[in-house]
Amino acid sequence: VIWTQSAFTALNDIWGSTKRASTQKKNYTLPNGIMTNSDISRIINSDEVQSKVRPAVKNNLRANRKHNPLKNMSALVKLNPYALQMKRTSLLTQQRRLRQKA
Repeated sequence: VIWTQSAFTALNDIWGSTKRASTQKKNYTLPNGIMTNSDISRIINSDEVQSKVRPAVKNNLRANRKHNPLKNMSALVKLNPYALQMKRTSLLTQQRRLRQKA
C-alpha cells in the first residue's frame, strides 16, 4: 500500500493531530502520550522508585495435592485404617474362590 500526500492530509482533516483539532469531527483531537519517558524498566529500577517499594515477597509454599481416596489406597487408609484389612480379606477370598473353581 502506497500512501500519497493527499491521503495524509485527508487523514489529518479527519483525525486532526495532537495540537490541532479535527475539521470533520467535533471537538476531537488525537490523545497525547501521558509519559514523557517511556523507558519503563529504567524508571522502575531507579533508586527513587526502589527506595519506596517494599521488597518482593517470596512465597515458596505449595498447596498439597488432594488425592482421591477411591483411587488412591494410601489416601483411603488415612481416612479409614480398617480399609487395608478389608482389601486384604477381599483379595484372599477372591483367590480362595478361584482355587476352588479350578
